[in-house]
Amino acid sequence: MQVMKGQTLLPSQVHVPASARGWLFLALVAHTGWGAYPVLARYLQTEAGLPSMSLMAVSMTGTAAVLALTVRPRWRMLLRQRLLPAFLLAVMVRAVTNLLAARFTHAIYVQLITLMTPWVVALLSALVFHEQAPRYTGRTALVGTVGAGLILSAAIERHGVPQHLTASDVLGLTLAGISVFSLAWYMLLVRRSRSAQWRGDEVFFLQALVVMTVGWGATWLLQEDWTPWTQMDLRDWLVFAAFAGFVLYGANRLQIAALQRLGARAVSALLPWRMVVVLVLGFGLLGEQLSSLRQVIGVLLVIGALVGYLGTSEAGG
Repeated sequence: MQVMKGQTLLPSQVHVPASARGWLFLALVAHTGWGAYPVLARYLQTEAGLPSMSLMAVSMTGTAAVLALTVRPRWRMLLRQRLLPAFLLAVMVRAVTNLLAARFTHAIYVQLITLMTPWVVALLSALVFHEQAPRYTGRTALVGTVGAGLILSAAIERHGVPQHLTASDVLGLTLAGISVFSLAWYMLLVRRSRSAQWRGDEVFFLQALVVMTVGWGATWLLQEDWTPWTQMDLRDWLVFAAFAGFVLYGANRLQIAALQRLGARAVSALLPWRMVVVLVLGFGLLGEQLSSLRQVIGVLLVIGALVGYLGTSEAGG
C-alpha cells in the first residue's frame, strides 16, 4: 500500500479486514460495547450519582482530545455537505436520549427497545431513500413486538400481582424509543457518508465535537452539581474508564467503520448480541435480571426474530 507524503495513517486505516466476515466480527465487537452502554451509563448515574450532562461532557471531551491529536478533518469539504445538518441532529438526539433513558429505567428495558432498530432502519430506508425493505420485515417485527410485550408485561407483575410502571420507567422507555429512531437515522446517514467521501475518522471527530459541546452547554445551563465526581471510588473510576474508553471511543469507531463498509441493515441485524451483553453485565454490576419464564420466552422471541431477519435479509444496506 502506497502512502502519500504527509499523510497520516491511523490504525483503523492500516489493518483493514479482507473479507465481509472480518467486518462483521468488528461490528460484533462494537455491539458488545453498545450492549454494555446502558448498564455502565445507569451505574454511573444511579450508583455513582454523576449528573447526566456532566458525564456526557467529560467522557466525550477525552475522546475529542484523542481525535484532535490524530485526525485532520477536511473542514471546508465537510461544511459544504448537504448531509451535515441531518447527521448532526441525529447525533445530538441519539446521545442525549440514550444517556437519559439509562438513567430513568432499567438497562435491560433500554436494550430491549434498542432491539427494534433493524425494523426502524428498514422502514426509514424504504420511506426516505425509497429502498425496498428486506423480506419478512413485517413478520419479524410482529414476533419481536410480541416478545417485547411478554417481557414488559412480566416486568410490571411481581408474585402474580400486577404492578404499574413508574413515571420514571415510562419516561425512560419513551426516551429509548426516540433514541431508536435517531439511531436508525444515524446508521443510514453514516452509510451514505461513504458515498459522499467522508472518512470514518472525520465522521467520528464531528460526532465527538457535537456531543461534547452539547454536554458542556447542557451541564452549564442546568447548573449541575459536580460534587459526585470528587466522591468516586476506584470501582466508579474503572466503570467510567470502560464507559469512556471501550464504549464511547472504541465501539463508536468500530461501528462507524462497519456501517460504512457493510451498511445499516447488516450492522443493525447483529443487535441481538447486545441483549446477551446487557443481561450478563446488568446482573453482575446492577443486580438486574429476568425474573420470570415469561420474560425469558420474550427475550428468546426477540432474539430469534432478529436472527431470522439476518438470515433472510440482504447483507447490503
